[in-house]
Amino acid sequence: MLKMKKITFITGNKEKVAQLTRHFSLSLEHQALDLPEIQSLDVQEVANYKAMEAYKIVGKPIMVEDTALTFNAFGKLPGPFVKFFLETVGNEGMTKMLKNFDDRSALAEVCFAICDEDGVKLFHASIEGSIADSPRGEQGFGWDPIFIPKGYEKTWGEMTIEAQHQTSMRRKALKDLQKYLESE
Repeated sequence: MLKMKKITFITGNKEKVAQLTRHFSLSLEHQALDLPEIQSLDVQEVANYKAMEAYKIVGKPIMVEDTALTFNAFGKLPGPFVKFFLETVGNEGMTKMLKNFDDRSALAEVCFAICDEDGVKLFHASIEGSIADSPRGEQGFGWDPIFIPKGYEKTWGEMTIEAQHQTSMRRKALKDLQKYLESE
């Protein structure tokens, strides 16, 4: 059982902190921490490992987040490695990778992991969508300009913050996380 009133959100991404603060009614502290990332195509396995490592370093209740963007044409890639795809080829390069594929469908996933002395609890959610032909929009961060949620024509980068929130996989995962914490 996680018995915590205050959680430290471990991330170096200030955009994630701002986004989480807008949509989550829990008191969060923030700490940037460079954590090792294991090589796994399972976003839940990556988040679980990061949470345990962060807790070892910080020594108080923490939360980490990891995301994955899977191009169905590529099997399980880029998956949790999307961060490295962004760093090396960017959104433009990722859209070009699908140039010769008929299948531009994708799966966006998020996994929040909270950890204290009793262990790790995971909150995972996903949303289907597709990858745009080229990056579009200035809203959001990361791969938001290339992901189009299923049933929509705009990328997250083109949507308002409210529309992003309504279509985001984070919304469901955070709702489950908040419900869990309120029941504790």
